[in-house]
Amino acid sequence: MSSRRIFAWGNRYLIAYLAFLSAFAPLSTDMFLPALPRMCEALDAGYDLVSLSVSSFLLLFAVSMLFWGPLSDRYGRRPILLTGAGLYVLSSICIALSHDIWTLLFWRSVQAVGSGGVSSMSMAVVKDLLRGKTMEKVITWIQTVTILAPMLAPVAGGGILLFTDWRGVFWLLTLCGLVALAGGLALRETCTHTSSGSVWQSLSRLVVVLRTPGFARPLMLFSAMSMPFMAYLGTSSDIYQSHFGLSPQAFSAFFAFNACASLSGPLLHMAVFRHWPRFYVIAGHLTATCLLGMALLCFGHAAPWTFALLFAPICLCGSAMRPPATVLLMQCVKGDNGAVTSLINSCALLCGSFSMLLSTRSFWPGHITAVGCMACVVAGGALVAWLRMGRRYTA
Repeated sequence: MSSRRIFAWGNRYLIAYLAFLSAFAPLSTDMFLPALPRMCEALDAGYDLVSLSVSSFLLLFAVSMLFWGPLSDRYGRRPILLTGAGLYVLSSICIALSHDIWTLLFWRSVQAVGSGGVSSMSMAVVKDLLRGKTMEKVITWIQTVTILAPMLAPVAGGGILLFTDWRGVFWLLTLCGLVALAGGLALRETCTHTSSGSVWQSLSRLVVVLRTPGFARPLMLFSAMSMPFMAYLGTSSDIYQSHFGLSPQAFSAFFAFNACASLSGPLLHMAVFRHWPRFYVIAGHLTATCLLGMALLCFGHAAPWTFALLFAPICLCGSAMRPPATVLLMQCVKGDNGAVTSLINSCALLCGSFSMLLSTRSFWPGHITAVGCMACVVAGGALVAWLRMGRRYTA
């Protein structure tokens, strides 16, 4: 990291701040999940309509990053971060004051767009400042926090409901937005060479980045690998409670077990895998995921512990592969840091959202089959593609 002070509070706090920014999406979606039933009653709306505040948020969040990233290459990271944080604070206040579902859904859309501006700047700042092993180490820590956030956010939301109603959750999210805003004011601009031209020319840099040799194919490969875990997120409640007949409390315990496996992935990468050749590390993770997907198809229906023990290594492999994959993609393109990082984040989330939709369809014999097929087929296809790319990524 540059020796000059980037953050007014001191550069040692910068990594913690960037990790906080990267966690905005899980904080904004998972913290109020325990409050959904109360929101239905308070707003006199059905659960399907209220749950749109989650699914629509994820979609708009992913799409908005495709705009914020290139715009930050044109206008700088700090203006985009402040704009996104401002929109987030305003929308969170309006949601907390909402008295009907349509007003809430409108401001949730604004909140998603603002959150995209906040989160997309995290990795862009990292790419501005860091290189090599230092970049990989920082990305590992940031992605560890990103995995930890959805584990802790529902707990925090449930705790808030002990003292107040669902609006209290959004007041807390308002506070999160204010922290992001304050950090943006304390942050000095890290994009030292902004691009010129119109807004549309800035957005066209997405196409330029996608045409960069060696970028688009691994981008699609690594984005697709978010699909098995996101399919699990969309079906885990049904698998554990409907298929295996567990109580909600038992489901929470099994979910926490698999979440801990996800959390251990980046930590294991930092301790062990980052010292090994990247080509073999990624090939190993893909091979293991494919084989574990086959095992799920054969044995995953036997018992809840069988399913959990087979899926835990899939969680670990997926999360352990994210740091080297992110660094590889960042190193493929010189410049256009905002466009690069927005494509990385957005494509993974869009693939994951598609897998959640696909895995819940009725044409599967069961959700365990859906998750197993997703892991086996996606990882198997990704492994073939990765091996065909050759040894150019051995470093």
